[in-house]
Amino acid sequence: MSQISTSYREPHFTLQWHITARCDNRCSHCYIYNSDSLASEIDNELKLEECLRVIDDFVETFQHWKMPCRINFTGGDPLLRPDLFELIKYACNKDIVIGIMGNSNHLDMEKACHLKDLGVYRYQVSIDGIEETHDSIRGKGNFRDTIRALQILNEARIPSIVMFTLSKQNADNLIDIINLVAENDVSIFDFARLVPIGNAMKLKDQILSAQEYRNLLLRVLEKYKNLQDNGCRTYFGRKDHLWNLLYKELGLWKSLPQQDKKTIYSGCGIGSSILTILADGTVYPCRRLPVKIGKVPEQSIRDIFIESSKLNKMRQVENMEKCSKCELMQFCRGCMAVAYAVHGDYMAPDPQCWKKI
Repeated sequence: MSQISTSYREPHFTLQWHITARCDNRCSHCYIYNSDSLASEIDNELKLEECLRVIDDFVETFQHWKMPCRINFTGGDPLLRPDLFELIKYACNKDIVIGIMGNSNHLDMEKACHLKDLGVYRYQVSIDGIEETHDSIRGKGNFRDTIRALQILNEARIPSIVMFTLSKQNADNLIDIINLVAENDVSIFDFARLVPIGNAMKLKDQILSAQEYRNLLLRVLEKYKNLQDNGCRTYFGRKDHLWNLLYKELGLWKSLPQQDKKTIYSGCGIGSSILTILADGTVYPCRRLPVKIGKVPEQSIRDIFIESSKLNKMRQVENMEKCSKCELMQFCRGCMAVAYAVHGDYMAPDPQCWKKI
């Protein structure tokens, strides 16, 4: 089994916690709706006392491992959970870095200022295209409401993140949205590829081909460079691990380690630096990879992370059908969630990787 490096970058562990499945939206690509977990998440949402136990367990685990940790509270819409502010206050008092991944519907200046006072370090919303495209995905009026929320976050001095879910439906809008976030002083922008699970199971034909995706990345890279050269303050993330492949092809990478061929330096965080908890306490390796690996608070986070047979299988990256043969295996490995959604096997090749092996 490949070992996990702590020297490539300062390590931190991120818990994505869906504290509620309740939401006013019914987005066409949402991974919650039409999922096997939805009914249980709605009916068996963890109580406040159970959530506090999970936070204590999370802190104890990563203090023992001397690893900085953060929690991104999300949903559904986390603002629909009445005790959200209590959870944030409790976690911040434990020195956990807290982010919010939500939507705009219930965000106003009063709530934003309260979040700021509690110590929330950033708030993520989604924009999936120009107004017509975005509203066709997320609901009429949602685009303008999201712009309103970004203005509130700026006024409240909470760093804003905009995430874009990429598919054939909105690929032609991506450059427009990059310009939009720059104009609206968004702190961070990034995009993630569509994973056809939940509502999106019917959207498999909307996945870009590997070559279409590579061509788009080239256009995006050029746009990022142009904006940065002209003083744009937005940070443009490189969330997708296939950026590593493109950078290697373009000669933008430093030389790779020559001796250590086993250590995992970067790429997918499954098995090394991420976990997801659903509203009912079910634990997934990643929210977009719907494979149950445990349940809190019945099980400890440490036991789930160390002893889950399914998670340990995912750590065996040397068994990945395509990635194990690639010189970028230690840095990329594509996306297990996309592979699982398309092929039914998370060890299968990422269908949007264009590299020939």
